[in-house]
Amino acid sequence: MRDPRNPFLLRKSEVINNDSAFLDLFEPGMLDVLPESNWFDNVRMIRSAAGGGKTSMLRLFRPETLLELHSRKTDARVKSLFDRVQKLDAMTTDDGVKLMGVSVICGRNYTHLQDLDISTGKQDRIFFSLLNARIVLALLNAAASLAGVRFRDELEQLEFADLPLKHQLPGLPLPCNGQVLREWAAGIENKICVALDSFGPIEEHNITGHDSLVSLWIAQPDMVKFKGKQLASRTLVMMDDIHQLSPTQRDKLVETVIELRSPVGVWIAERFEALSTTEMLASGSLEGRDHGETIEIEQFWRGRYQRFEKHCLHVADRRAQWARGVNMQAYSQCITPVLDDSWDSRFEEALDKIKARVQAIANDHSEFIEWIDQRERLEGTPQELANEWKQLEILVHRELDRQKRSRQKTLFDMPLSTDTLEKKSDSSLKNGADLFLAKEFDLPYYFGADNLSRLASLNVEQFIRLGGDIFWEVVSGGIMMERRPLSPKRQHALMKQASASVWEDIPMRVPDGRALKNLLEGIAGYSNWYTFRPSAPNDPGVAGTAIRMSERAQLMDPAYLERYPKQKRLADLLAAALAHNLLVAQLDYNCKGDKWMVLNLNRILCVRFDLPLHYGKYKERPLDVLTGWIENRFVAPAKEEVLL
Repeated sequence: MRDPRNPFLLRKSEVINNDSAFLDLFEPGMLDVLPESNWFDNVRMIRSAAGGGKTSMLRLFRPETLLELHSRKTDARVKSLFDRVQKLDAMTTDDGVKLMGVSVICGRNYTHLQDLDISTGKQDRIFFSLLNARIVLALLNAAASLAGVRFRDELEQLEFADLPLKHQLPGLPLPCNGQVLREWAAGIENKICVALDSFGPIEEHNITGHDSLVSLWIAQPDMVKFKGKQLASRTLVMMDDIHQLSPTQRDKLVETVIELRSPVGVWIAERFEALSTTEMLASGSLEGRDHGETIEIEQFWRGRYQRFEKHCLHVADRRAQWARGVNMQAYSQCITPVLDDSWDSRFEEALDKIKARVQAIANDHSEFIEWIDQRERLEGTPQELANEWKQLEILVHRELDRQKRSRQKTLFDMPLSTDTLEKKSDSSLKNGADLFLAKEFDLPYYFGADNLSRLASLNVEQFIRLGGDIFWEVVSGGIMMERRPLSPKRQHALMKQASASVWEDIPMRVPDGRALKNLLEGIAGYSNWYTFRPSAPNDPGVAGTAIRMSERAQLMDPAYLERYPKQKRLADLLAAALAHNLLVAQLDYNCKGDKWMVLNLNRILCVRFDLPLHYGKYKERPLDVLTGWIENRFVAPAKEEVLL
């Protein structure tokens, strides 16, 4: 595979058709989502939104990928990855690959089985027949890779032992060699596919239905041998794209795999969109004795934001280093991280206007005289001074709001001390002042590596898409030949373009997407209005809403939703937004003597609405307000609300 000029275009692992290239681009930090021990437990669900990274992780454990990794164990480009995989006991330097990964893609063609004019019970049995056949074919492919034999004409060198009587199926030819087993599985698959393609009624007697997944027992490590020896010490069956099955098939598969208690590890990977509204709104993941803790990739990174952002930058570095004809060791080389002195005139303009506004207030409020004197004595760059004065303006408005709520001015207009001013200033207020300056004076705000990684919103593919836009502009424009990183202004413009694209795409990729867009616009519009109040409450600003956990319980109660159809629609839309990573949830957040479900906007949507990229700040809204935004677009209040 030739190194492309823009490796960021290779967003999905499926389009990287070379295992060596895949290893070069795979960032080992993705393996952090796996438990430290027993990661190959009997059954484990793996979930994420599209682009979360689950398919790439599954690909890593395919035999051909592991074999390539072992062959390159001394290569500095993949050394850290080899060490991580070795620590997981999937391979060793001396013994080679110890894990036989069996990869099965559950595409949409399984759903066609429900179109057959046969009973539901028969449909289920044919579903298991087709799945058994494909797992066996995938097992044979994995075993052939580990043994170093050709799949088509050397499978007879593989030996498969017999199963105990209770796990045998009619017609299953065990014990046998790999070629006989392949003919058995291919025959079942062919008969079912012919039935699906036929216009006539299905002849049920021509297809043998299976009651369970006996293929998982065939996949036991001691069942398959090559030249009398086991090929691996453990087997991991990886079923991907389970969300493409019908809800009935998905539920039946998960239930059967858990109850089967097979002796091999099973990963069942799916997108969140497969979950029901109640499942999507439910907190956490279930853990039981029959299966390991569910891996929800976004849930893992949530609360580890800085760790995820570093992971993204490592991903970007790998791709930048891999690009053909580009001499770049770190992705940060193509990004200007700060506003330089070419923006001084804009900051001087801002400084003059803010000073004039603050002085006008002070003419009627002498208590601010010491605060103003303190700012007048400050020295610094125009950017630093503009930020300091903007902070002062915000604090002045807060004090005026406090006086209005208490219905009294400061006692005898006594000047407020500079000590009080210093105590009120912090990093959040400084960041809030930056946001206000950017919006009012048309300054770049969404730029720099840190902001870029925040914009990923816990989704690696989203980060790669955004990072690729910047990288391609640098490379295609020849800027790197002059060693000039992309300016903050251009970075900001590209992020605005990407945000607009994601926003306009919502109706096309999400069910009831236009209604969801209205809801998100209400949340974002209210957040914008609340953030840019003169007193900047909840600095540096809010980028989401929240509902009480008790309200969330109502949205998960079928009886309640039957009585209140508008609330049911809200529940469905919130679940869809979470499933497609348009909202990010935080549960059981303690505030105001209550527990809340915080719903943060995806950070790429924050760009469209000029919102901050920091996590954790929100403004709660009642359910009836949220439901109202579905049908009626948000309109900013005509007058200031009383802040509670």
